[in-house]
Amino acid sequence: MNSVSKKPNIEDMVLLTKRLETTIPFNEFSNAIATWQIELSTEEVSMFFKHRDDFPYLSVRQDFLDSLRARIKQPFKLVIIDNAGSVACAEISSINQISLIILNKKQYSQKEIFSKVFLHELGHALGLRDEGERSYFCEPGPPNCAATKKEAISWWGDLVGKNYEVSYFGGCCGSRKNIRPTSNSLMKDYKKSDNYGVVNERYLRGILSRYCDKN
Repeated sequence: MNSVSKKPNIEDMVLLTKRLETTIPFNEFSNAIATWQIELSTEEVSMFFKHRDDFPYLSVRQDFLDSLRARIKQPFKLVIIDNAGSVACAEISSINQISLIILNKKQYSQKEIFSKVFLHELGHALGLRDEGERSYFCEPGPPNCAATKKEAISWWGDLVGKNYEVSYFGGCCGSRKNIRPTSNSLMKDYKKSDNYGVVNERYLRGILSRYCDKN
């Protein structure tokens, strides 16, 4: 995790890192998760980052990302804490890809909500779909937003009946027709949930295990 700003806020980094280390399943891999804070001058910020009108609303110069990759020597998620903007977003990506997480500090100034927004966007950056019915549109897909009941059964049917939280709930990726595994989670309503839900936790645990085993 990296935060970039003109004057990096240590408090923000400590808050997000602590939240990550106390959230299932990341708490199981705390020894394998590293964080760095990057301090850039005003000129460097203007040089490397450019605002865009379309998603993900910010572009980063490739040579800057390449230089970070050369120093870190593995894929990473670049967390941009925006103190003045109005957008919190992240592309649906994977653990093996470099991708951006943009966090809007102005709108989510409460520490509890801000840290949960981070977990929500991190979920996207690791491959989780949005589980909201009215949220922005995304293509349904594994592991947590099925287009059909048949898909849902194949992805998490083994947990239905064994875990009371897991079933087939209507609505995800902006459509009521799609199916999600739990009533609520950080990927649906982070204001009302403190966890990713059993199915998402299993998925995250799986990719973290494979990645950590390789490194």
